[in-house]
Parts: sequence; structure tokens; C-alpha cells
Amino acid sequence: MRLLALLVLTALPLLAEPKKLFVPQLPNWQRMTRDSGMVFSGVVTQVQRSATLPGTTQISFRVENAIRGVRRGQTVTIREWSGLWNNGERYVNGERVLLFLYPKSKLGLTSPVGGKAGRYAVDSAGRVLVGSPQTISVRPVPLRTVKAQILKAVKE
Repeated sequence: MRLLALLVLTALPLLAEPKKLFVPQLPNWQRMTRDSGMVFSGVVTQVQRSATLPGTTQISFRVENAIRGVRRGQTVTIREWSGLWNNGERYVNGERVLLFLYPKSKLGLTSPVGGKAGRYAVDSAGRVLVGSPQTISVRPVPLRTVKAQILKAVKE
């Protein structure tokens, strides 16, 4: 009986606000966009080792939704330090992503703002898969909603 009472008392705070358990907070779009040179969603079209700069990987994207620093339909080619690639930050042809990329360095290198924090998967329905740092849950958010929130955050 005491065990049942303990379980009920433990569960009550969880039941009082169930939205906090299942709805992850959206990232700080304002700060991420401010630190970005380019923000867009697109499809990975090519991945290869860079021939012009040793120790780097070259990734090309076709921009589907331009948010900052690019145009819709544009092909954007970036170069990342191969160390990022070796640490698991890889791209695959056909993969759809939303990226917040730092401005290019003097060597022409860039990477997502805040590492993994600046890169989001986009599903086939055009929804950004946003996760929560507190849980392992992922919530699909329509890209147009994310884009509107990013543009609103930048104006504030």
C-alpha cells in the first residue's frame, strides 16, 4: 500500500504538466541566425574530398528554402575540415537538412553553428526534426513554421 501511495505521489507532478514532457523547446533561432553566414534547407547533391584544399571535405547542396545568405534553387558548395567528418558529422547524397552555417573562414571553410546544434534533419514531408536536450524525443515541425520563427526572431 505504501508503495502504491509513493508511486502516485511521484507521478502527480508528471501528470500535472504533460506538455513539458513531450514538447521539446525550440532552439534559440535568434542567436544561431546571428552567428550564421548562411541559413537554408536543402538536399545534399555531392560529397567528396576536396581536391583544392587537403584535409577538407567538400559538400554540395541544392537550396530548397532560402532563409539567409543564399537563393532558392542555388547550388551551395561548402568545405569542412575533415576532422568534423571523422567525428561523425557526415552528409549523405539525397539527405535533406536545415543548416545554420558559420561565415566562411579565410581558408573558405565553414561548419554548422554550434556543431550539431546548427544542423537539423528534414523529413520527406518537409518537416524539420527538432529534438529536446532533456529527452531523446524528436518532434517534426513544418519547415514554413520554423522559417517564420527564425525570421521573427531575427527581427526582435
